[in-house]
Amino acid sequence: MIRKNTENIDIDLKELIPGFISNTELEIKALEEAVVNNDMITVNRIGHNIKGTALNYGFVSLAEIGKGLERASDVNDVEKVGALLSWFREYFLTLEIIFEDV
Repeated sequence: MIRKNTENIDIDLKELIPGFISNTELEIKALEEAVVNNDMITVNRIGHNIKGTALNYGFVSLAEIGKGLERASDVNDVEKVGALLSWFREYFLTLEIIFEDV
């Protein structure tokens, strides 16, 4: 059985989530390309963006991935970036959003 990654998100953000998801899919593709090209500047920029945006929407685990990408790219740790990108893909594929009235 595949384990779901559950995030509890404020119901007031429900209409914004499809755009967030779409943008995040684009960021995954851009990260994949940056990793292939060993472009740690782009990895850093995207990691920073993911961290901030995810926190704004309430995606705590995703923010941790962004923070990790940012830190790993700072020290040019290509192996760690690759592992975090794999975690990012898995997280996103198994994401279950629960909207809550907070």
